[in-house]
Amino acid sequence: MPVVVLGMDEGWCMDEGLFMDQAAPAPAPVTPVPPVHKTKAKHMDFVPDKRNLRAKWYKNLSTNVVAEAVKMGAPPADATAVKALADGIIAKFEATDAAQTALDGIRLIETAAEPTTLAQIRAKVRNWKTLPNYPTSGSEGVLQLKGSEVAFDPATYQPVIKVKLVPGGVQVGFTKKGVDGVAIYMRVLGATTWRKVGMDTESPFTDTTPLAAAGVPEQREYMGRGVLHDLEIGVDSDTMPITFAG
Repeated sequence: MPVVVLGMDEGWCMDEGLFMDQAAPAPAPVTPVPPVHKTKAKHMDFVPDKRNLRAKWYKNLSTNVVAEAVKMGAPPADATAVKALADGIIAKFEATDAAQTALDGIRLIETAAEPTTLAQIRAKVRNWKTLPNYPTSGSEGVLQLKGSEVAFDPATYQPVIKVKLVPGGVQVGFTKKGVDGVAIYMRVLGATTWRKVGMDTESPFTDTTPLAAAGVPEQREYMGRGVLHDLEIGVDSDTMPITFAG
């Protein structure tokens, strides 16, 4: 095999460290570029993603699979097996739903019962804190009877209210958070002065003020103000609008 030597016209540079009579170096190997694979189209699953839709899908499958198997010529045993599978998961879905319904009911009972229980516990703790040995007993720390909340400030207290329509009136819910009660004020939208419609020590308060003109709905605004030792204190609540039609 003949030896290839460098020539002046073969594209070689004088500063590449090669001699005029030196054999030309072998070309660097070329790395082949891998072929680009096209992304396959997303597979469309016939089983719904969402649980409630799957529940309906299973029920439809159970109801119709036997009859449809006859129409398409599928073995009856296959249809019976698929129906049994669908019925099995339907039963599990229904058991889960029943348990969730029961849990929701129990939580409602818990939510309704806890305020009364806490009120009774708080009353006992208030009595304990008046006992002569209470300050030095260390019981407050052991029983975790000292609050970590910021001290109540009557000057900056602001109640939180919410309104909703009820038969014959407007219900105003509120949170006391340290006050004895909340005074409720109302005005028709556009009026500049507030009218006190009541005060309550327990939420909610229901305003039964009749319409200014019978049968003519009016846009109202409600506001709350804290009451402590029979005095209104703090900052007015945010204004809550509502349309009352009687």
